[in-house]
Amino acid sequence: MSLRKASIACLAIWLAIWLVFLLMRVSPVDIRNIPGIGMILPIALAVALVVPVVATVLAGAALIRQPRVPLNLLTFGCAIAALVGQVFLFLISRWL
Repeated sequence: MSLRKASIACLAIWLAIWLVFLLMRVSPVDIRNIPGIGMILPIALAVALVVPVVATVLAGAALIRQPRVPLNLLTFGCAIAALVGQVFLFLISRWL
């Protein structure tokens, strides 16, 4: 697997986790009552915190290895946007 594909996979995982948390917030169904979900949700939150950093590092390494490939630059930009957006979200939230 190339560095760019690994970075895109990390961003897809990050997006999927945040969509699950968003759906939990707006959905009338409370999935917190499912047995065993109490261990999965904190792990998912920890993964969502680490994945943008990993995606940025992987995309940066792909950009360094092949600087003239436009898709590498696009992937790096998306990873930086995800990282900055998440940092901004956590800085403005009051529940931390």
